[in-house]
Amino acid sequence: MSDASQRPQEPQGPADPESRDRVIADTGWGIKPDDQPANAAEAAGRSPTTYRYDPSEPDVVRRILLAQRRGFNTANRVRVERGRTSILDINGDAFVVEGLGYGDENLIALLQRLGAAFNPQHLRQLPADEPTPREFGLSRAWAWGAERTG
Repeated sequence: MSDASQRPQEPQGPADPESRDRVIADTGWGIKPDDQPANAAEAAGRSPTTYRYDPSEPDVVRRILLAQRRGFNTANRVRVERGRTSILDINGDAFVVEGLGYGDENLIALLQRLGAAFNPQHLRQLPADEPTPREFGLSRAWAWGAERTG
């Protein structure tokens, strides 16, 4: 037997290294933190900076979070205004969700999924045309791999 037949074969993957990483990273749970861009400028052209909110879209909160995660760094704050919501990352870059504002139940679901510190009962009482913008810090943080531990 020759040495070549005894060596383990290398797995064959896509020719483009970037697409190989994307296939490995996108497991349905979103993009892993290693694939997150350092800032919005690094992701320019690959991801939109604005999301047009449609309340009839299925699983809209998850889609908003995936879109934000692909183009921006870790979310740090959320600013809610009349008719729009901005998710600000740790660099201060804003991902804007047009059409999602006060009076929408999906706003509460989005804030909860982001880990915002807020009172859901108080937010539900605000009218849709509330003129005062409010900003919420994101305090809940999950360590990478926390879902694998007991």
